[in-house]
Amino acid sequence: MHAIWSTEEVDQVKRRRQQAYKHGQKRLPTRVSDRVLLPVVAFLLVSGLYLTVHSRHARVGREVLRLEELKTELLQEQAELSTTLAELTSPARMLEQAEALGFRPATAMEIDYLEIEGYQAPAPFVPNRPPAGLAHEESSLSPAYTETLGERIFDWFGWGSGQ
Repeated sequence: MHAIWSTEEVDQVKRRRQQAYKHGQKRLPTRVSDRVLLPVVAFLLVSGLYLTVHSRHARVGREVLRLEELKTELLQEQAELSTTLAELTSPARMLEQAEALGFRPATAMEIDYLEIEGYQAPAPFVPNRPPAGLAHEESSLSPAYTETLGERIFDWFGWGSGQ
């Protein structure tokens, strides 16, 4: 029988097998490193996202604290300005300043009243009547609600009106 393959062809097959074996050896560490590298990359991505979110959260928290501090300062300044206004517009201070400018209190003879056409004075204040007390015989309550607990118990036992 004749050999189907020549020596050159056999040598080529051997070289291909050796090359395939060498490439296979190289692929094994690549597969292992892919299995290790993929979780590491995923962990790094999640960690980066976590840090991004929390750094924004921290920045917003610092901004809130700064705004609360500013609010406190503004409230303090408002209180100081209200106090200053109250001091400047107090009746004693206003009277003092008016006298320094040459004003004096008016006498009854110096006051002129003007009548304005079409002006109607507001109606006088009339307070509501106080609610009727228990001393009044005429009560606004229904007779069904005027009975006391004692009267009700006496009536229930049949001992009379309890009086």
